[in-house]
Amino acid sequence: MKTPLMSVVIPMYNAEKFIRKPLEHLIHQTYKNIEIIIVDDGSNDNCAQIVKDYAKQDKRIKLIQQKNAGVSAASNTGIKAATGEYVCIHDHDDFVNLEYFEKMANAAILTNADILCGEVNEPGWSFPEFKRIEIATSLSDKIFMTHANAFNCAWRYAYKTEFLRKTKLLFETSVWGAQDVIFSKSAIVLADTVATVPGAIYTVVDQPTSLGKDKKKKSAHETSETHQAWQRYAKLLEKYGATELLNTPDKPSHITTFKMFNRVIYKIEKYPHKNRYFIFGINIGTKHIN
Repeated sequence: MKTPLMSVVIPMYNAEKFIRKPLEHLIHQTYKNIEIIIVDDGSNDNCAQIVKDYAKQDKRIKLIQQKNAGVSAASNTGIKAATGEYVCIHDHDDFVNLEYFEKMANAAILTNADILCGEVNEPGWSFPEFKRIEIATSLSDKIFMTHANAFNCAWRYAYKTEFLRKTKLLFETSVWGAQDVIFSKSAIVLADTVATVPGAIYTVVDQPTSLGKDKKKKSAHETSETHQAWQRYAKLLEKYGATELLNTPDKPSHITTFKMFNRVIYKIEKYPHKNRYFIFGINIGTKHIN
């Protein structure tokens, strides 16, 4: 593969307080062959004008404005507009390290994988760190190498555009608040190859106004179409034998033990989003971190 064009899709809604930081981290990437597609989903603040001002200085930035239709619809608009060999989904308040797309592009050239999985920095969560570029082809390897059974987010991956077109994979617009689950896990199941990308770090800011996190909006939009979307997802997992694998409990990322006379008295198991505490092997409590 020649030097690939990497497309970044940012669905944006009322992000005037946040959008500058992700844009700054994108335009100053060490890897320059990227396009930045901002989909303004009917914002009523000044974020669109901020993007227009940036676009005057950097022709790689493209602004698409549409009526408010939700984060899934905005993401789909960006995916359809992407012209790069790979597509990354990016929240409007997060940012990536300056070597992110250099790492992703190098992995794309080496592996030609359908999906590239980067690393994530999010307080309170223990996303996997990768020591080297590795390629997974079996269903179990794709899931457990990336910890897709434990994490649902769509923005930790770069998806080959050809793969998305072939599978016709888009976000379910009737699903609110958990739209990443169906998209990202379906992608992992359907991909022929998935590769890990060490050093490509996506940092989650997790603002209260982040897209897709409004519980009232989520419940208000649940319809028969929502249930049908979940049924299609369940059938897909069943078809490929992925249901049990994707529901496998996550393994502890770290275990701390305290011994007396070579016997474990106290133990802490650290998971991506919780800690479990044991005394003499008895679980005395679980603390959820997020």
